[in-house]
Amino acid sequence: MISEGELYLAAKSISNQNIMRTVSQTDIAPSIARSLGIRLPNPDGRPIYEIERWRCKRAILIIVDSLGYELYRSFLQHLKHMREIVATGFLFRALHASDHTSPAIASILSGLTPEHHGIYDTESAKRSPILSLPEIASSSGLRSAVIMEKGGAEVYDGLIEYIGAVPRTLPPEEFDQHICRLTVEALSTDPDLVVSYFIGLDKAAHNGLNLDGFVKAAVSIDAHIGEIFRRAGTGTVIVIVGDHPVHAGHMKNDDDRNVALIIGRKT
Repeated sequence: MISEGELYLAAKSISNQNIMRTVSQTDIAPSIARSLGIRLPNPDGRPIYEIERWRCKRAILIIVDSLGYELYRSFLQHLKHMREIVATGFLFRALHASDHTSPAIASILSGLTPEHHGIYDTESAKRSPILSLPEIASSSGLRSAVIMEKGGAEVYDGLIEYIGAVPRTLPPEEFDQHICRLTVEALSTDPDLVVSYFIGLDKAAHNGLNLDGFVKAAVSIDAHIGEIFRRAGTGTVIVIVGDHPVHAGHMKNDDDRNVALIIGRKT
């Protein structure tokens, strides 16, 4: 079994290279929009200046449920692929917009705070007049793909080019395997924007798994991210972000108010 002390010492021993300032989840959509050369109307966030001049052929946004900043740092030695992506770009602390998944993802995809987008669950997302990044990209002549749990993916039905809907009833490891497979499938259709969502860490928290269970979930997601990055073509910007810090179970940390935000590129 891996001890907490071993994880702490391992994380402390890893270089802090490429760790940047604190930004906001609402800065993500404006940053991706700028990279893709499209306009996001009236966001609350602003493009992250460290990558403002990046231009890309494709952007991949991966949302990892419960990827808090301190959790990421604690598990860093196990996250080979995420470390490699950080080495191509930056690691930020990002203030999260909400402790709940739906409004946080809405903020990530719209650049708006929950007070301004008014999305708090799947049903309000379906009714919302707010356009998110995938819809704006598709309406601007780009090709978009969204791969996430069934209810969230169906919000985009008829609005974008590719939807990958995965039943939330699947076991977490199987769910994430399907997310990875469908993301790779979506990449074969040559999209300009891909959004994917992994749940393994959040389920480890809510299912009361111990430290080893968390590490196993993190390593599995890291492997999926590595596979997606391997399949991405040159000229791809990849963004990996948590929706909120861990808020249940063994790894809950009430002092962690930030999520990890990794931005890298494949040149």
